[in-house]
Amino acid sequence: MKGIFLLLLFVLSSEYDRDGAVNYARTYVHNINHECGDYLDCTPCAYFGSEHCGYPGAGGDCANFVSQCVVLGGGHPKLTGSSVCRGYPCDFEEPGAKNLGDCLQERGWTSTCGYLQEPPDYIKPGDVLIYHTEGCYDFDAHAVIVTEAGSVPKITCHSNEQLDVDYTYISGEKPYFQWVHFED
Repeated sequence: MKGIFLLLLFVLSSEYDRDGAVNYARTYVHNINHECGDYLDCTPCAYFGSEHCGYPGAGGDCANFVSQCVVLGGGHPKLTGSSVCRGYPCDFEEPGAKNLGDCLQERGWTSTCGYLQEPPDYIKPGDVLIYHTEGCYDFDAHAVIVTEAGSVPKITCHSNEQLDVDYTYISGEKPYFQWVHFED
């Protein structure tokens, strides 16, 4: 019962600033919001990539970056409080691209996934795209934020840094596209 109440409270009180999320992405795509030290340091955000701080073996920063865009830039409620939305390590992000998609769906975002899935008409800047390698539930995945919508949406991401590139940029490596949409 408590979980249903919290979900209802979230749905009734959530607003999402799409422009803020996109602005955050464009601000921090090449200039991370982290002071190099330990990759888990919340200074103010963790950073799991190797492009800036040279963290070997820390993994990629894609889902962490998209989480920052959504929560810190977009004002979305923190991604914490459940086994799906862990908020690790700084209490607001979800590392792991597949986990991020699952977490956003738990928070009421809608998802459409398929092989080379065309962008749904309702996709807007601030929505999320997750690429999967072997199928829509594959953990070998990469998360990006949509920064421009239309017939050929543009995306921005970390690991490897991309700013406003065509959404098909890694379709040869990860051909399953999961479009995750916040319903305004």
